[in-house]
Amino acid sequence: MAKSAAAGVDVPSVEEHLARYAVSCPLCKAVEQLGVGQQECELASSNGTKDSISVIVVGCTRCGYLMPLAADRIAPADEKAA
Repeated sequence: MAKSAAAGVDVPSVEEHLARYAVSCPLCKAVEQLGVGQQECELASSNGTKDSISVIVVGCTRCGYLMPLAADRIAPADEKAA
């Protein structure tokens, strides 16, 4: 998985979350092949409202399947320690 990150993405926290909750790729069933995107992005609403959520893109390095992961579900490491 990724070893460095741009500001805003706490890669170790995302990797910990994936290790705990995502056992394999939902498409090809590859185990431990998920890579973490380096930048947080927005996923816009498709029903015409001006609404969006922050997501981190997770991709399977074996088949290329991309999965959005809601950024608010990942607590940064410093918040976990508090």
